Amino acid sequence: MISSIITIACACAALLLVSYARKPLTKNLAIFLALSSLIYLDPFFGIGRFGDYVFAFASILASVEPSNSLNLKPRHKSFFIITAVVIVLITVSEVLGFSQLIPKYIFGMLYCIVGGALFFRNPKKLRSRSAILVVWLGEALKWSATIVGVFYS
Repeated sequence: MISSIITIACACAALLLVSYARKPLTKNLAIFLALSSLIYLDPFFGIGRFGDYVFAFASILASVEPSNSLNLKPRHKSFFIITAVVIVLITVSEVLGFSQLIPKYIFGMLYCIVGGALFFRNPKKLRSRSAILVVWLGEALKWSATIVGVFYS
């Protein structure tokens, strides 16, 4: 329940933050990523089972897009690539059935710390990609919420 609320809130925030993107490709990828994060919530059309795959694919596209930017520094570009790689690896682990062996909350907390440090250190450079960062923040919060649920259960 809490993961659904986090996903919906971050997807709505990302759709509002799309207006900061300058290039049409960045806008389209941010919208695609926000909508792909909502796919697994679909109870009617039967596409919810493909949500993890679509989100991983959208994350790969969203991480490759900043690589041709002259504004971003190499640390920003590598952060986008590493985030997408982690999302794909966790998605593959969920599909193969050994996701319980991977402590996702560590990756969630690392994303929150490193992403927050990169964003607050120089917010002007990452403002155009803030919608992508917010969707990934929602995923990281869902991963971090698992440890909170373990502590309070």
